[in-house]
Amino acid sequence: MNKKKLLLLPFLALALMSCSNDAGDDGLSSWLSNQGMPSSYKVQTVTVNDLNPLSAEVSQDSLPRSAWTRGFFGALSGMSHDLFLDFGMDSASLAKVNAGDSGKSLLFLYLVKSFYESEFLPSDYFPIKEDLKLNVSWILSDKLSGGELNDVASLNDSVWFHELESWKAKTTADTTVSISVNKKGSTLADSILTLEMPKALVNEIRKKPGNRRLQLRVSAPEASHVYRIEGAGHMSRFPRFRLVSFKNDTTFNYVSYEPNRAATISLSREECSDCIVLHGGAFDTLKVEFPSKPILKALSDFYGDEFPYSVGDSNDVRQAVVMAQLTFYRDDSKGERELGMPLQVVAGSYMDSAETVVLRKESYKLDKPRIAKSEHPNMLFHEGDSISLQVTAGLRDFINKASDGRTFKMTMRLGFPVLTTRDTVFSPRVSGKKDSIYLFNGETMYVSQGDTINVLFSDFDYARYDWTSIRNKPATLKLWLASKRGDK
Repeated sequence: MNKKKLLLLPFLALALMSCSNDAGDDGLSSWLSNQGMPSSYKVQTVTVNDLNPLSAEVSQDSLPRSAWTRGFFGALSGMSHDLFLDFGMDSASLAKVNAGDSGKSLLFLYLVKSFYESEFLPSDYFPIKEDLKLNVSWILSDKLSGGELNDVASLNDSVWFHELESWKAKTTADTTVSISVNKKGSTLADSILTLEMPKALVNEIRKKPGNRRLQLRVSAPEASHVYRIEGAGHMSRFPRFRLVSFKNDTTFNYVSYEPNRAATISLSREECSDCIVLHGGAFDTLKVEFPSKPILKALSDFYGDEFPYSVGDSNDVRQAVVMAQLTFYRDDSKGERELGMPLQVVAGSYMDSAETVVLRKESYKLDKPRIAKSEHPNMLFHEGDSISLQVTAGLRDFINKASDGRTFKMTMRLGFPVLTTRDTVFSPRVSGKKDSIYLFNGETMYVSQGDTINVLFSDFDYARYDWTSIRNKPATLKLWLASKRGDK
């Protein structure tokens, strides 16, 4: 058998745009034939029912994430998100504010305009009003030389992130602030969160003249929202830490500091240790492992010979996986979401690469007829009780190398909210007359400067989804295979 022709099939199949309809098997075979494939190559489907996982577990990314571009803090859907800021304060500026009789410290955070002014937010999202209890902890350094202060500014972020993993604050205190975020289109002042820091913080700073480094951690574990803020690298709307001094009860002087760096750490506050809960916005990953025996038995029963097949390079290349789809039971009633939109689920698979097992994101082939009729199949929080995820690359790799006894492993995580559930293009695009040039998917198109059509919302939903049912609700695997096996 000519292996080279068969190995080309997966690459040719990348252009396939409608390959997951149950009624589309004949059409798929015709499509392959139209691409010049020999008529002896046929596309058949194999279905594996009642596929129970060997294991299912969630791994949480609890490492610090840079808030240079964008940061967030607050609590929602079983998660708490803490904001870390790193400041350098020079002796000259501190001397000015320490000369007053008393003082206070404020933290200014700027809300992300593109989110809070988005036309896609739910109509009842605003106004946001709450008394926010903050837990503020800090590390105020001993006196620094000028060179040491400069070293703080040039410190590598990765070094700081490593330090944050074992954060040990010298002092911590609570304070309460009133938060009010009005509907989009209001004044600039409405986009600023002004957080008054505990008195203990400013008192400690006033007692220590000289160059200092201040590291702040702001937690709001009882918040009812996650507040999205501009990051430390923004041109003008970066966080600011302000020290204000008073003399005879009037403002005497003040000075503001911008952070050298910022980060966010997300922590799970789930109480059920046996539950399989996936969180959005925090890059939780659900890893599911399936046994090989049911899959290989279904292939053996279908083809009439034994799987796996080991010869030569040990790759079983008697067929190519054109498409693979896993369908899971879902129950949205235990889930939570902030924005009220359906949520895309992103799938990945483990496969070999240069003798190393790596995790790769699965590409999503669009089944246009199905999407137009019954929406995207890879979404949560919409009609129906199932979700279908494409795992084509992973199953192709698994079947070709199953002779070593491996299991099939795949992952899923919560992606972006879906704005148009029946749209068959998963990219923003411009519509209108042919009067300007627009680059779309690497190709030049002539369009007008008209409306931009958004399919996915540009921000994550800090949602949670309970996948505990995956343990006792078996999945269904469907394979579309192109093979050269005589009649099959």
